[in-house]
Amino acid sequence: MSKQETQGRISLAAILLLATIAGCLCPAPTWSEEDKTFNVGLRLMDSDFSHPKGGKQTITVAVWYPTEQAPQPFTYHAEETFKSSLVVNAPVAAKSGPYPLVVFAHGAYGSGYNSAFFTEYLACHGYVVAAADYDDMIPPAYRQQVAFSRMKSGNTAKPMAVVAIAGRFVADMNRERERFFNYLAEHRLPQTSFVIDEVLRLSKTPDSALYQAVKETEIGLCGHSLGGATTLGKIGPHPDPKLKDERIKAALLFSAPAYPFDQRLNHVTVPVMVMAGDQDSPAAGPDLPRRTVYDKVRPPKFYLVLKDATHFAFGNRACKGLPTYQAVESVPQVSAICRYGLAFFDKHVRKDMGAARQLDETSPALAYYVKEESPGQTREWGKEPPADRTGGPGGIRKEIRDDIRRRLKGE
Repeated sequence: MSKQETQGRISLAAILLLATIAGCLCPAPTWSEEDKTFNVGLRLMDSDFSHPKGGKQTITVAVWYPTEQAPQPFTYHAEETFKSSLVVNAPVAAKSGPYPLVVFAHGAYGSGYNSAFFTEYLACHGYVVAAADYDDMIPPAYRQQVAFSRMKSGNTAKPMAVVAIAGRFVADMNRERERFFNYLAEHRLPQTSFVIDEVLRLSKTPDSALYQAVKETEIGLCGHSLGGATTLGKIGPHPDPKLKDERIKAALLFSAPAYPFDQRLNHVTVPVMVMAGDQDSPAAGPDLPRRTVYDKVRPPKFYLVLKDATHFAFGNRACKGLPTYQAVESVPQVSAICRYGLAFFDKHVRKDMGAARQLDETSPALAYYVKEESPGQTREWGKEPPADRTGGPGGIRKEIRDDIRRRLKGE
């Protein structure tokens, strides 16, 4: 990236306009009603993907879905072990189907299991959720795959080595915006549409376990970190218009960078919800606050900042060792992620206007919340934390290293 481009990006961040119409503080919602609708089924499947530029790869996809079978204890074996209760390979609940589909995109060098607490939560409320293991590559050649873990094999590389690789990846992408566009176009964006294709194909196949499980007109996309950039790339701002997927009706971003799409966010045409932590500074495009996406896309749009939350508040470790339902009831940040995320998809994918109540309320877990559902109709709660908050020297990579050291010591 040239010096002029870098200065332009910094200037762009400096002149971002903030919402000016403030709403009144509303009482925090209470969660006394029964929260669970279905038990959760989980199925892993392998699909052969043919890349548009040539070459093939096998993509492993996890699918969570509603089921009526009784759950059993289950452990997700990944870089962060997460215990839950679900049914492996159970039949899909037929009584209320077909169901909306949400595709989840994990962060750099992660796995489809990384936010299982949220994918489970959607499934128990009547969604089919699909998450792939993306093949993230080692710089500088970007031809060899590596990850913290894979859904089928668990840990695959020494964590500290992957942290170093991730650091080089971020540095490369920050230096050259076009390289980031190309990386997403090769390793992430076509694969995301392929996951949608495969789930819809299986939903139309009579001998498939997912037969008649999905409503093909009700599709949402969610992603964390690099998965958030993946999500943005599928809804319009990528320079290659063929990579936009018109089937996606709404996009939920967990701790996602605005970069490299900050100059093209006016191309987004679907509702967007952005969630971030109050100690959550971007690594990709570090001069661009996460709020940038909210400021530049058109309504309906939402921006939520969690209290006492870092970049990894959106992963399974946020549950503090508790299974999903216990974490939703006892960990405020997890509760906010799940309930506001579900309400967003309910309203903008499922078209359930009853979800507006949740979207019109604040929560003690939120430091700040602003939304604009119609042009000029802005409501705002709380006080926005400083945009340059990092949670300490070293930012995201230091947080990863410290977390790995604690786990290696058994703390």
